[in-house]
Amino acid sequence: MPITSIILIFGFFLSFFLWILVVTKRGKVVSDKILSFYFFVSALIILFAFLEIYSRKNGYIFPWTIGTSTPFILLVGPLLWLYIESLTNQKFRLKGTHLLHAIPFVLVVILLFVRMFLLPDSVKIEMDQSEAFKKDFVFPLVVTMIALSNVGYTVWGLFLIKSYRKRIKTYFSDIDELDLSWLRFLLLSALIFLASISLLYIVDSMLKLFTYELLQVIGFSIASVFVMVLGFFGLRQGSLFSVQTIRFDMDKAASIPIQETNIKRDEEDFVHKLLSHMKEQKPYINPDITIAKLSDELGVTPEYLSGILNGRLSMNFFDFINHHRIEEFKELCKNPKNQNFTLISLAYDCGFNSKATFNRVFKKNVGVTPSEYFQGVSKS
Repeated sequence: MPITSIILIFGFFLSFFLWILVVTKRGKVVSDKILSFYFFVSALIILFAFLEIYSRKNGYIFPWTIGTSTPFILLVGPLLWLYIESLTNQKFRLKGTHLLHAIPFVLVVILLFVRMFLLPDSVKIEMDQSEAFKKDFVFPLVVTMIALSNVGYTVWGLFLIKSYRKRIKTYFSDIDELDLSWLRFLLLSALIFLASISLLYIVDSMLKLFTYELLQVIGFSIASVFVMVLGFFGLRQGSLFSVQTIRFDMDKAASIPIQETNIKRDEEDFVHKLLSHMKEQKPYINPDITIAKLSDELGVTPEYLSGILNGRLSMNFFDFINHHRIEEFKELCKNPKNQNFTLISLAYDCGFNSKATFNRVFKKNVGVTPSEYFQGVSKS
């Protein structure tokens, strides 16, 4: 059996299995439901594609499969975007207006029914064998629609993740488990492949350089791999917004511009109280500290504290907490009693719980790596 057939078969069974897993998952959130539908549609697409290729190689035993997978591809982009939106939007709810994203799918179904699906099997087989459908206006139109949909929704998803990664810094002091770096990498990789495949289809529609089956095999094989990776990480992701974080409006807090924060006397007093609290109580040592927890300790709302940080100190919560962690680390490095401890153990004592975050934040704020700083302190 050709390797491409193995990939498609495996892709179908994995998509179907992932759909079953998510559907039967306990405590499903809305992102899980969208992901389950994504896997179901992916399973249909890969199954129809495999049957079409298999039918073609075996004398068109399933002539009805010709072109059946094509319309469903236009659902992949919107479903992936909805999944990302549900993960990154604290107030996300499924609405009837989301069905508008299915309009291209409906239009292509109608178009293919008129131009292909209703034709006699003999005519469809002849069109497929000779690839005469490439000469019809429908082929370049549908190819362009699919390219714009897949690439467009992927880019849109990347913008959603970029905005989300910025907003979560208003709430959390450690974002490594929440920043969706896996999904961002997956989308960037998908964007490269989708753009390449779309370009191949568009160039072929004009120059007729490749066989349609070759284009299908390449496209659906990559789609199968994408589903596998998305399924592995997506099942582990769950909801990013727990019950504890719902009471804080990250969008509202993140949108408070510096110039709109009034610096009043009571705010000056609060800043003094805040900095004294950080120095005396050292809440940043708690690796799980959030703006909600810190605001509770100070007796104010998370939105008020976020406004003070952004407007008075020109920092978001993430930078504010990690600034104090870095200063604590510097002090520990200067203490001769700590010379025998590893740098990462000292970092953990300061509230960091990720080596990658510690190294990245330290280099950004201090300009040198932790080891370079430690060596400099040791020589002085």
